[in-house]
Amino acid sequence: MAQIFEYTGQVEEIGQTQSFGSNGFTKREVIIGDPNAKYPNPVKFTFKKDNCSLLDGVKKGDNAKIRFAVDGRRWDGPRGTQYFVDLTALKIEVLNADGTSTEPMPTPVEADVMPEDLEDMPF
Repeated sequence: MAQIFEYTGQVEEIGQTQSFGSNGFTKREVIIGDPNAKYPNPVKFTFKKDNCSLLDGVKKGDNAKIRFAVDGRRWDGPRGTQYFVDLTALKIEVLNADGTSTEPMPTPVEADVMPEDLEDMPF
């Protein structure tokens, strides 16, 4: 199972959705950087397939937190074997200026309440 990481920064660029091949593979890239860092290094994250639409409401300049996994692949090509690393974005969360989320908090569920139809389940 892949380990999930988080990165927080400011959205510098949002790419258009690109399609590849006859199977309809799509990807969309976003560049996130930290303009306040001593050595600001923008980082490219890739949203793939259905996750491309997660960038639809995001704008350049937004503060955001990205959850991502490190993805790697090997390619045996005409110039020999090459290895590629990709930061596959899984979720993006736009943040307020104070670093809090703009997404609504889920309503807490009471742990002691069990629906009646689940009480008779054998597990």
